[in-house]
Order: sequence, then C-alpha cells, then structure tokens
Amino acid sequence: MKALILILLASAFASPILAEDVQYDIRVDGITCPFCVATSERALKKIEGVHTVGANLETGVIFVCADSQVNFTNAQLKQLFLDKGFTYRSFEKTPGCSIADHADTND
Repeated sequence: MKALILILLASAFASPILAEDVQYDIRVDGITCPFCVATSERALKKIEGVHTVGANLETGVIFVCADSQVNFTNAQLKQLFLDKGFTYRSFEKTPGCSIADHADTND
C-alpha cells in the first residue's frame, strides 16, 4: 500500500516536469520596431506558463515558447494585441520550441 501511494505521489509531481513545451507562431500586423516587440513581450510573459518570447520584424511573427498547458485562443490573442495597438492575424501551434531558429538576433 505504501509503495502504491509513493508511486502515485511521484507520478503527480513528475507530470509537470515531463510536460513538453509548445511554440506559438503568432502573426501580427504593426510590429515594426524593437519597442513594439518589447511591449508585446511584456504582455505575453505575464501569462503563466510562457517561458520565452521572440520576434521576426521582417515577417511580423512573434514566437512564444510555453508549457503545453498554455492554450491561447484567437479571441484572447486578438484582445491582447488590440490593447497594445496591433492587429492580431493568426497563430500556429507546434510541439517543441525552436525560437532561436526564427527570431531576430538584434532585437
């Protein structure tokens, strides 16, 4: 019985540790300068589970690396970017994070 309880406790604590990250590639109009990126980055980093935010100014894409439990919605992102003065267009969600492969290095 004690062994079963220990196994259950261990699995309960291991789940968040084993959770895979996801990446959101968010297309936004109006992101044209490092200040725009910084404004959006601060807002996104306030969301629990968001680890890293990057951007590519040329393509207007903001990259967000987050816990797999983070589930953005179109309505949520539309409002977040509208509040910052930008126009949200769409997002793609993919398993894993490869922000370094896409983000500008000079932001």
